[in-house]
Parts: sequence; C-alpha cells; structure tokens
Amino acid sequence: MPQRRAMRVNSLAERSVTVIARFPIYRQIGRRPSQVYVDETMRPAASGAPARRLSDNVFWRTYAEIGDQIEEHAAGLLLLTDPTVSHRIQLSAPRPLEVATAFAHADTILREDRKILDGLLASGTVGEALSQRSRSIASRVPDTSLAEDHPLVVTVRPLDLDAEPPAPANPGEAASVSG
Repeated sequence: MPQRRAMRVNSLAERSVTVIARFPIYRQIGRRPSQVYVDETMRPAASGAPARRLSDNVFWRTYAEIGDQIEEHAAGLLLLTDPTVSHRIQLSAPRPLEVATAFAHADTILREDRKILDGLLASGTVGEALSQRSRSIASRVPDTSLAEDHPLVVTVRPLDLDAEPPAPANPGEAASVSG
C-alpha cells in the first residue's frame, strides 16, 4: 500500500470559524469497497470488475472542541487542532455511494457541509474568524483498506489514527493543496 505524504495547505480559506460550543464531526479513517463500479464507458454501474470498484469513505464520529478552528476551502473543510496540524472533516452524516449519484457524491457532501456550517454560525455554535493563509499541514487521508462489511461510521477512536509519516526534512518536498 503506497504511503501518502502530509500535504501543506497553500490557499486562503474561503471562510474560517472558531468553535464556541462542542458539536459532532466526522473524520475519515479509511475506505471500504462500495456497491458502485465503473463500467467500460466510465459510467457508474451496480456490478463489474473488482479493479473498477469504487470505495466508500469510512469515518470516526468525534467532536469539534471549543477553541478549534475550522477552515472552509474549495475542496472541503479542515479542522485545525493545532496551528500547524489540520484534518479533513465532514459535518454531514456519512452515507455510502449510490450508482445514481456516485460522481456527484463529493459535491453534494460539500454543499450539505456548507449549509450545516451556516446553521452553526446562525446558532452561535461557531463564530467568524479572520481568514488567513494557513500554515497548517493537512494530515494524510488514511489509506487503510477495510472490509466490505465494515461500518461506515465508528464511534471509538482508531488506535493508529494519528500515526503520521515523519514530516519531510525539506519543506519544499511537501505537496501543496490548493483547495
């Protein structure tokens, strides 16, 4: 299984908020085989070759804690747990891929997450923060392959969740995330 390096976030957040009251979030911990395949014409299908099977993201249900910061970027939300460490998160409840919406799944989740974030702002659960160019390094998305019947969401923190590879000695080696 290839190792993914941590990536330096290199974009101005579209919006930044500070957590004022604790609320649930979902942090990706791995992937499991989905019920969606890609056929020869690159369209989603209900069956196919194992090599053309898509994956469902698997999540750990945890909480944004008071004082944490969340940044909204074009590619999704980041939870900053430290000024230099961030994790990709989701606010909407995870659900498996479906054939009819497989290729729009990520966009749908992002739209839902933005609506939830708007609601958290309106309720005072989070407060606006100054958007700055982040100095954080996004933790790598776990490559852990899980069994097909693995639950989509777990509530117990995985033991090896923060087992990150060492940061590159030369900061120029870190890949940039532009969104």
